[in-house]
Amino acid sequence: MESQWLFNLILVLQFVMLLALVTWVFRMSKRIKQLKIQQMEAGVDHKKQVQVLASGSIGMGRRLVAIEKKLNLAVEKQSEILSKEGSVSYNRAMELLEMGATIDDLVSKCGLIRAEAELISLLKKESRKNSDYH
Repeated sequence: MESQWLFNLILVLQFVMLLALVTWVFRMSKRIKQLKIQQMEAGVDHKKQVQVLASGSIGMGRRLVAIEKKLNLAVEKQSEILSKEGSVSYNRAMELLEMGATIDDLVSKCGLIRAEAELISLLKKESRKNSDYH
């Protein structure tokens, strides 16, 4: 009888262990499925993030190109303005020389550097000499 009781106990223990193993396998399979779903969702999220970043980069690139064009136009206009202002200064210097201004007067009143004022003065003298000969 004791052997029967021991046999039944071992049988019950095997059944409990089998039940525990089946429960553990079932839970692990559910967990694996959940992890696969999370990985798939994460993959979709990564794809969406890459798409968002790519479209943002494209938009930023377009904006930079537009800003570069505006900057180039502004630089061109600034160059034109500076060249016009420079010619105005030279024209003003020529007028002052005709009125008898000195090189120091040209430097102070026209914003020219001394070398520019001297050059304009020499050019003016040369043009007077050439007009006197003709």
